[in-house]
Amino acid sequence: MNPFSILLIRLLGLYLFLKTLFSVVPALALLGPNAAEPGIGKLLLIYAATVGVPMLGGVLLWGFAGRLAERLHGGVEADDGARITDEDLVRAGTFLIGVYLVVRHVGMLLAAYTGAGAIAYDALFVVVAGLGMMLGGGGITALYRRIKYLGLDR
Repeated sequence: MNPFSILLIRLLGLYLFLKTLFSVVPALALLGPNAAEPGIGKLLLIYAATVGVPMLGGVLLWGFAGRLAERLHGGVEADDGARITDEDLVRAGTFLIGVYLVVRHVGMLLAAYTGAGAIAYDALFVVVAGLGMMLGGGGITALYRRIKYLGLDR
């Protein structure tokens, strides 16, 4: 399960980095001619928060994919013939969705705070929910198990 999780974590990191990079290029073309205006510094700070955090998150996910996979699966190295259960996939998927939500919305949270000095409660809620998904995958796996066997005599 570790190689599969490493692959998915690296794909998520690559996706975060490239999606953010491709969203930056058109905006930089628009900001280029207006770089000398007085209010552009604050705008660039907000822009750096919303762009820098996801790109840094993508690079960190790529670099630490092995360590994250070991922590996700409890450091157990699977054999070549080991069977991957659906609960392992739910745990890995929940973790990856949580990482994606945290990395994407921390940038929005920082941008709202640096731009207006206010807290974006919607982004804060998503960050907390994403952290819960990252750190508490066992609860969602248990819920999945209950739904999977709902109405069946086990």
